Amino acid sequence: MNGRNFLTLLLVHVAAFSYSPALSGGPIEKQQVVERVAPLARAGAFPSAIDVELAGVSITAHVNYTLDARLHDGLAAVYQRYHPDFGAFVAMDPDTGAILTLTSFIRGEEQLDNLSVRTAYPAASVFKLITATAAIDSGKATPETVLPYNGKSTSLYKSQVLRHKDNKWTRYPHLTEAFAKSINPVFARLGIYQVGAQGLRDYASRFGFDRALSSDFGLLPSHLGLALDDEWQLAEAASGYTKDILISPVHAAAMAAAVVNGGKLMAPHIVESLVDGANKTLYQSQTEVLQQVMSPTTVEALKQLMMATVSRGSARRLFTNYKKDRGLQEVSIGGKTGSLTGYSPRGRHDWFVGYGESSDGRKIAYASLIINKEKWYVKSATVARLFLKEYFSQPAAELAALNVD
Repeated sequence: MNGRNFLTLLLVHVAAFSYSPALSGGPIEKQQVVERVAPLARAGAFPSAIDVELAGVSITAHVNYTLDARLHDGLAAVYQRYHPDFGAFVAMDPDTGAILTLTSFIRGEEQLDNLSVRTAYPAASVFKLITATAAIDSGKATPETVLPYNGKSTSLYKSQVLRHKDNKWTRYPHLTEAFAKSINPVFARLGIYQVGAQGLRDYASRFGFDRALSSDFGLLPSHLGLALDDEWQLAEAASGYTKDILISPVHAAAMAAAVVNGGKLMAPHIVESLVDGANKTLYQSQTEVLQQVMSPTTVEALKQLMMATVSRGSARRLFTNYKKDRGLQEVSIGGKTGSLTGYSPRGRHDWFVGYGESSDGRKIAYASLIINKEKWYVKSATVARLFLKEYFSQPAAELAALNVD
């Protein structure tokens, strides 16, 4: 699925992009949908029909996807314009877990499966979202908690974390600023002295790490990758300053969705329904809440932190004057950046994970990942901004029309 054959992803049978009203379900079990769809989705293929077994008989079922072809086309145009080495983008309905796009792009000749569903990327500072949630939800910190540090904000040394002493060069950011600017030593100390190893493990599990998220495309688990047996492992994990924490873009989007849907981790899915030749429903997806991750109070605090990332933090420059963009005048945007070198594929991994929420109630969660080998072609936050502009510029009435047959 390289730059030349990327356009095969656009050849989805778009007549299937519709939503069906909630039904009691059909005779096809979800496991059969997973078995038929997962291998194809991982390869970047979304056929309009699949063969299924019904009462011992093989029949062909038409697939209605949750995917939005218009959004995919818009992202495809962005990737074709900037031509990064690798790109992956996932957008999700926060309230249902329905995935609207699983877009993947490869510039060169590498033969890799759909990048958006692979669990192979270091979470980097995106993991600070979990550390912040653990600290706030457990009552160990608030957005106003002051957390001093010495040295560079982007570095992580034992002298900064384990042997910190206030002096005349010490800076005193509150948690909102530390999150927005992704200050590594602050989050390392937060992990050790406020959250603790068990607390971080607990909230990583709540967010879905080290367990399979129920999905209809066989999503592999994201991995914490560190036992947190000593303080330095805890420091690395809490700050995201490690290559041992691996995550998929789908999971990252689900994490962002929890911040904008009241704190619930939703099961992601791409199949809305299967119907037979007479349009009789054989399978109907069901909205599934996997975990109540955090309290409503924590949700509001995390929104404050994530919006600060956009307004005055690490994504500020790329979102300057975003409310002047068509469709974004009444939209609140929150996110978390992350950047770290990874190896599958090799290159600098650049994340922007977040949400958009409009004054009329529309909302979307997303994960944007760009991987560049040597040269920077585009930033993940730029792709996210262009996506949000496309998504929210569509009139609400047209979006509602997607939810009916």
